[in-house]
Amino acid sequence: MGEVKSPTPALFGGCRVQRIEIAHDIAVLQLRLPGETWLVVLSCRQTARGVGVVGAGGRARARALLGAGRTRQGGAGLLGLNDGGVWLSRDDRVTHIGVDDAPGGALVERQRASVEGTLAAATDLEAWLERGAALLDRLEGSSLQAARQALLARIDREADRLARRVKAVEGDLDRGRTAQVEAEAARLFVALAARAPRGTTSLTAIDWSSGEAVTREMKLHPARRPQDQVEAIFARGRRLKRGAVVAQARMDEARLKRSRLLALREAAEAAPCLEDLARACDAVHRRDPALLPGLGRVAEGPARPQGRQTTATRRPYRTFLSASGARLLVGRGAADNDDLTLHVARPCDLWLHVKESPGAHVVVPLARGRDAPADLLVDAAHLAAHFSDARGEAVVAVTYAQKRHVRKPRGSPPGRVQVGREKVLILRVDPARLAALLAREEEG
Repeated sequence: MGEVKSPTPALFGGCRVQRIEIAHDIAVLQLRLPGETWLVVLSCRQTARGVGVVGAGGRARARALLGAGRTRQGGAGLLGLNDGGVWLSRDDRVTHIGVDDAPGGALVERQRASVEGTLAAATDLEAWLERGAALLDRLEGSSLQAARQALLARIDREADRLARRVKAVEGDLDRGRTAQVEAEAARLFVALAARAPRGTTSLTAIDWSSGEAVTREMKLHPARRPQDQVEAIFARGRRLKRGAVVAQARMDEARLKRSRLLALREAAEAAPCLEDLARACDAVHRRDPALLPGLGRVAEGPARPQGRQTTATRRPYRTFLSASGARLLVGRGAADNDDLTLHVARPCDLWLHVKESPGAHVVVPLARGRDAPADLLVDAAHLAAHFSDARGEAVVAVTYAQKRHVRKPRGSPPGRVQVGREKVLILRVDPARLAALLAREEEG
């Protein structure tokens, strides 16, 4: 064991370490003396770097700062501490847990031949307690700031996503209202279209709805029957009118979630300490668990780096939760459909797509040898129908098969596949069920 250069006995020298809890940049050592418990706190966090001593009353505060750290049993003897860390003895070996001086560094644990430097003397306890209290205050402040910034960033991303959803739905509703106006105007041309031959380029009718004669004209495509073109206007109006029920429910849900997020943002900005921030998040999480996944773990702050970091990649699919909590994956576009089907889905997963209509590929992850329950299949079919050109139709034919029977022909355009052993589900769309599914979209 190395020579200790203190002129008086080292602080806590010779006592046993009961427990060591260590995270990336914070460590807490629990020391046990007869009738007393002490904690030594080490931090190399940029905003709170140092070593301090805390009494048993600060145990909860110190451990709350560790987040998802690792814990190991003690058993080593404490030789002492100084500004650079703590010195331990086990099996005649000296170990140093030290504060790395490099910016953004981590705590370092190394074997040493002997103690280096002067250890704190036993008479310095009051000074080390003051340092410990100040270190905890700085750590709590930096943890609060980090947790608050991470939470606000997540809230802002989700609120922006919901704002985009509201804007998109408003566009759908506007198109529905326009289609209703066009359908109403098309009634003037029903009789004329029934008599007009193919090749007609326009129809002209007199509108008396205002009490005066107003000439109205409808442009036609000469290659199609005039009667079919007028009927198509009516069909589009009916389809968008039915879809407006789902769209309105979706928009109301998005606006409600966004208002709750903004209220949480105000509470997060006003929280004076990490405990109050965690309490506010926990209350919101209990009331609405789906509002922001992981909200109950906000007090842990941002995740600490573990080993080599990788750049986050964009997922080619959106994730929705079924009524049973199962995940449903929906391709974001034609190229993403290929990526989802060919590279993400497994052979045993279920694959769905609206029959003979452009739209998203939907994948239901399943365990090998398991079939999708009827409710899960219907939920997935609702998403396939909604994210397709058949959106708004009351009845939709949805193709489904195991992914092992889906292949992409050579040279085919993005999103185009061939399906073998397919089955067809005739889906009667339930607007309330669809709205609930859309509201359970996972972030990311």
